[in-house]
Amino acid sequence: MKKCLFKSVLMVISIIAIMGGFAVSGWSADRVMIKAASEYPDKHPTVKNGWFPWIENLKKETKGQLIIQFFNPNTLVPQKDAWAALETGAADMIFNPTWRNQGKFPLDDVTALPMLFNGAEAGSLTIWDLYQTYPEWRAEYKDVKLLWQWTSATIQLHTRRKLVKNLTDFKGMKIIGWNPRNLEMIKALGANPIEMSPPDTYLALERGMADGVMCPIAPMRAFKIADAVKYHTIINLNCDAFYAAVNWKKFNGMPDKLKKALENSTGRRMAQISGKTLDQGAIADANWMKKKGQIFYVLPKAEKQIWRDKLKYMDEDWIAAMEKRGYKNARSIYNETLKLAEKYSSETVGGYKQ
Repeated sequence: MKKCLFKSVLMVISIIAIMGGFAVSGWSADRVMIKAASEYPDKHPTVKNGWFPWIENLKKETKGQLIIQFFNPNTLVPQKDAWAALETGAADMIFNPTWRNQGKFPLDDVTALPMLFNGAEAGSLTIWDLYQTYPEWRAEYKDVKLLWQWTSATIQLHTRRKLVKNLTDFKGMKIIGWNPRNLEMIKALGANPIEMSPPDTYLALERGMADGVMCPIAPMRAFKIADAVKYHTIINLNCDAFYAAVNWKKFNGMPDKLKKALENSTGRRMAQISGKTLDQGAIADANWMKKKGQIFYVLPKAEKQIWRDKLKYMDEDWIAAMEKRGYKNARSIYNETLKLAEKYSSETVGGYKQ
């Protein structure tokens, strides 16, 4: 009797285990883990206040079925190889600036032209509208599933030993730039450009290898750059184009309900959130630096026009380069960019407040 009872109990346990196994297997089949390589570190204001809430909301909305695992710069893959990693599947998702792949996103470069925007929110809304409007723009991203685009916070000048109020002050200084476009601008404005990555900028400034850096305010605290400079000239020089994208194979392999959840949570909404949190982070960090005794100076309108005139050639150079590549509507794209930049700059707060 006991032997029969033992066999019956054992059989019931086995059946439950098998059924449980099927249940776990079915749940695991629907669960998707996305490994995302970021250009921004986890302490960056846009990551903390924009992307992490988005990631957490997606997890909740999908009942834990869609999980995005965030990786700091150069931890999952080297950031310089992020696009290649996305194409091959070494990274499932990347948040990357277009300048990492020179020549691959030529149309996006229009948003990096000089002095278009008052802040990142205006730039981000503009770049997303351009992506939506022009098929040739969307074609630049045909090899990946694009989720949204945004622009960096506007770039300002940050210096160690003196406040720059005009081009005479700026002339001959050694200034760090993070990408080819800004290195060209630094040179055109009369200073000596030094190419450097964001993580290496703090040590270069601290050791006196450079007099300053052209970069947005938003990442300065995360990269400790704010500890190495004292003076800040607000010029809204330009901003960089960015994109968030997923590997096509990864996306196509997801259940339809998770594809829909991902698509519904991104697009224009995340473009605006990315830009707005950049501006908010820049304003908050500028106030923090002011409390530490650092000096901010807004370039007057007349002086800013002098700087703009020095860089105006870049606009026509971009149009000519695009027409040479076969984009017959390059000037139309440029004019639309100017129109959108003016519209959104008038409707948004911008990246700096007195």
